[in-house]
Amino acid sequence: MAIHERIAVWLLRLMGVGFVVFGGLFALLPEATLRTVNAWGSWVGIHTELPAGEGGLWRALAVAYMAMVAVLAFWGSVRTAAQRALLSVLVVGKATSALMALALYLWERPAFVYLLGSLVDATIALLVALCIAWLTPKHTL
Repeated sequence: MAIHERIAVWLLRLMGVGFVVFGGLFALLPEATLRTVNAWGSWVGIHTELPAGEGGLWRALAVAYMAMVAVLAFWGSVRTAAQRALLSVLVVGKATSALMALALYLWERPAFVYLLGSLVDATIALLVALCIAWLTPKHTL
């Protein structure tokens, strides 16, 4: 493998670790994580902080997530060697979203929006899993 390929592999793995770490921090300690990131801004001369209740960051992340799952759904509808992998990523994303919304409903606040989000995303995850089963070629003997 060429050096640039090895660098690309390690960069992607490091990004994966970063996504898991920051995703976990945002899930378990959202206010503390935001306070820490606000403090980093002060270190580089940006003193305007985003309050914990402000929705701008979450809106940006939600729009990016919806764009990503839309692309996965569209690309996953095209017969390619990557079709199953793309749809599997979509299942993981929607199942994770469903479980997180359910956890928020159960442990943070029994708000209808959490329950609805959980039910909708769980249904989408199941439907995409069904599509994977329908689109997977059946091998005959």
